[in-house]
Amino acid sequence: MSMGAMVEHVTVLHGITRSRTLRGGLVEYEPTGCAVVQCTCGLDSGVVPEAQAAQIADDHRRIAAEARV
Repeated sequence: MSMGAMVEHVTVLHGITRSRTLRGGLVEYEPTGCAVVQCTCGLDSGVVPEAQAAQIADDHRRIAAEARV
């Protein structure tokens, strides 16, 4: 039986939206400009601006990749 490649880090960037209910029950979602970065290693950025979250995710992926070498 073959075991697949083990993934040490799965880093996910979650955009945060705000919802409001419109007439007729439709729901509209609008971006807030904020996001959260989470990783299976325990990283949790908390709520930060989207641009900062993207940088955190990129830096974290790069550092994790360098550590594996």
